[in-house]
Amino acid sequence: MTFSPDGPAQAPPVRTPTPAERLLERADAHAAAGRPVEAVTLYRELLVLAPEHLEGRLHLARLLVQLEELDQALVVLNDALRHAPDQTEFLVLRGGIYGQLRLYPEADADLRRVLRLYPSHAPAHLELGRLLWRKGLAGEAATHFQRSLEFQPDNARTCYYLGDALNQAGDLAGARAALERALQLDPHDGKAHHLLGRVLDRLGRPEEAREMYQRSRELAGA
Repeated sequence: MTFSPDGPAQAPPVRTPTPAERLLERADAHAAAGRPVEAVTLYRELLVLAPEHLEGRLHLARLLVQLEELDQALVVLNDALRHAPDQTEFLVLRGGIYGQLRLYPEADADLRRVLRLYPSHAPAHLELGRLLWRKGLAGEAATHFQRSLEFQPDNARTCYYLGDALNQAGDLAGARAALERALQLDPHDGKAHHLLGRVLDRLGRPEEAREMYQRSRELAGA
């Protein structure tokens, strides 16, 4: 609402969404409602209409990753990065896909590029940690999970990965603390309960470990 000294208040003009914005809204709604096929069709229609629509490309790529259509997601991301070569969300997502496909040099290049541009980029530290964990470098992975938590301290998923890496690296006390933090943030994470049970077993606390295993089974059957 705007006010003029010479007359009554006037409402600001209503902005009409563009066709691309309407398509993105419809596609996002289908994706959120569990209708991925319809969502993918609309995202692709959007990108025909507006080939440089970066948000549409990002949403499509993320949905394709959820659908485990990794090759198609890479096509979308590669095309997006030709338009925006330093777009961090695309680089982190592509780095994560490369890691899943065991294309480790390509994954490493994307993720370290993001961290050169933005050293405090928590998702890039998380994905680089996961990459190093896949390569069997648990100690280095833990370092990047810890860095990620410096910038996103309430990320339960990162706490879980940190606990897993520290467990593999032999830091049982650190692993226990990380997993307890993960469960504080997400009490319904069955995998974190199970892993904490394994850590407690290694620490010589079998009764507490059994409680964790029991809770993990309960959550799995819920």
